[in-house]
Amino acid sequence: MISNDITKNPNPDTIKKYFNFYIQNVLPHVEKYATQNPNGCHALDKHTTSVVFRGIDYALSLNKNPLPVVFAGAFHDMARTNDGFDTEHGKRAVPYAEKIMLQFTNILDAHAQSNIIYAIENHTTGTIAPDYVSACLWDADRTRMSWAYGFNSKFFNTARAKYVASHPATDYVNFQRKCFPNLFWSREY
Repeated sequence: MISNDITKNPNPDTIKKYFNFYIQNVLPHVEKYATQNPNGCHALDKHTTSVVFRGIDYALSLNKNPLPVVFAGAFHDMARTNDGFDTEHGKRAVPYAEKIMLQFTNILDAHAQSNIIYAIENHTTGTIAPDYVSACLWDADRTRMSWAYGFNSKFFNTARAKYVASHPATDYVNFQRKCFPNLFWSREY
């Protein structure tokens, strides 16, 4: 079971702070450019939102700044044109991501922006993450696949993600619901 104990989960209040930043400041920009199916399994309000939440959790578990991970999670599927197999959607998202990040240069330096671009470009094919932004995004995105198709530790970079992905989805969804009870949380996202 995913514990609400602070020693096992990053502080829910800290997750809320960064997640609220995503909802209020980043998501409105992403919505302007997003091409993914609003009713599909990669929809902004379902999958992307869950990836951002898990990414924040994973970054905090590493004692790293979650903001670049928030942006990477928000951007990673914004250029999807279908819910099927598509290894190029991360690359297609790059021009939109760069345009949006111009509005956040006060909080994202060039190094963070570079890590975000790398993370989204390679999130479907990357294996060994070169930085924590990629590690947290890739792990947050792949957690759902682990719940759906079975856990394989070789697809994960962080200890927290390995723990979450190897436990039942309902345990983590209950943690998400505790943090944000008014949002739709489902195990398949």
